[in-house]
Amino acid sequence: MQTGEIREDDSKGRHTTTHRQLIMLPCGAMIIDTPGMRELGMWDVTDGLDRTFADVESFLGQCRFSDCSHTKEPGCAVLSAIGRGELSQERWDNYQRLKREAKYSDDKGGYLLEKNQKFKSIAKAVKSMQNTNGKNKER
Repeated sequence: MQTGEIREDDSKGRHTTTHRQLIMLPCGAMIIDTPGMRELGMWDVTDGLDRTFADVESFLGQCRFSDCSHTKEPGCAVLSAIGRGELSQERWDNYQRLKREAKYSDDKGGYLLEKNQKFKSIAKAVKSMQNTNGKNKER
């Protein structure tokens, strides 16, 4: 993989990637190098999540209480399944984590608005710093 030098004036590098690449590390982790992309995220995953975790979904409707939070209620089918070994705690934790992420990403308007506000505040800070530096040079 080609790499570029780090600039001395600001200690930043330069993008040199021209193609996508998946890099396997000896420890088993993977790095995805995707030129031009700042971040990866999940979109429209609710349907896929339900299919992927069909085993988990099957327990959700079997709880004694319809508003069961699956944390401590008596008659919780999920906790019962975990206790009997029919559902692993790790799988349940993964389901909950992905469900939270799906809920967040399904709110695309809120997600994009939050991202735009974040970058807008960064741009304002940069502009303010540039103005301050410009004024200091004039003195």
